Amino acid sequence: MLARCARCQKTFQTDRYGVQACPHCGAEVLLASLGGPPPAGPPASAPPPPPGAPAWGAPPLPPSGPGAPPGGPPPGGPPPGGAGAEASAPFVQRRQLGFLAAFFQTWKLAAVDTASFFRIVKVSESGSAVLFGVVAITVAQWFQAAYGYLMGAATQGVMEQMLRHLPRDGSGLGLDPEMLRNFAGASLAGFAGRVIAAPFYGLISVFVTAGVVHLFLLLLRGAPRGFDATLTVVGYASGVQLVAAAPLPLIAPLVAFVWFLVVVILGLSEAQRCGAGKATAATLLPGVLGCACCCAGVAAVMKLIAGAAATKVDGGVSL
Repeated sequence: MLARCARCQKTFQTDRYGVQACPHCGAEVLLASLGGPPPAGPPASAPPPPPGAPAWGAPPLPPSGPGAPPGGPPPGGPPPGGAGAEASAPFVQRRQLGFLAAFFQTWKLAAVDTASFFRIVKVSESGSAVLFGVVAITVAQWFQAAYGYLMGAATQGVMEQMLRHLPRDGSGLGLDPEMLRNFAGASLAGFAGRVIAAPFYGLISVFVTAGVVHLFLLLLRGAPRGFDATLTVVGYASGVQLVAAAPLPLIAPLVAFVWFLVVVILGLSEAQRCGAGKATAATLLPGVLGCACCCAGVAAVMKLIAGAAATKVDGGVSL
């Protein structure tokens, strides 16, 4: 007789009733007899996940690229298991999991289990990665703006106390403490401006960083999976910018920046299948070249200033 699997909707031939396995997908199918109640047997279990679909927290897939074990995929090829080996990040499922739960699950995977996460994450869902990065950068910017405003207010209070003990007759540094009100207003305006501009800054930061890094990947021939893969890496890697929200104004941003670079390098190596060498070069070369250009510009300006000063001195001596 002909039976149909409820899971894969494919038909197959069988000569008995009861619980049996579908020859196409392996799911258990219960065929009941039309002449009476179904035979007794163990209850059907939940269907297993599709073959090749990874689960977060499972052992990592075999590495690809140079140095992969025999029989592995070729460099730049699809991940092990084909297209089904990719999985959506928890943040993509934020409607089912809840926004905060999905965010922090994704943050932990990207920041701590970086290589395994980017090895199998879907790079076609870069929109969620961008949103993830913008949220993290925005929150970090809000905290930094608050710290800056509080430090400015504390500095203002100290200066007011000092100015109250100074003479007001114009001698010395006799300044009126009322003059500091403009300073306070500017600080409040700056705080409000940073709060409003933080989401836009985060969005621009993610796209500009991804664009620059991807350009260097193209130059190094290390972007076989396209811009979406680079954007996905930069977006999820930007989650570590939350570290900059810690109440350590100088140390926290530095730690967040270094951690971000490490996550981007590991993420590009796995998501783009380009290897650690090209990923490191594409991530660090923009900063190195930028610093070199800045140093060259400063040296040129100093040389111009020195030349102008020498010309002025020579002109004075000649007179």
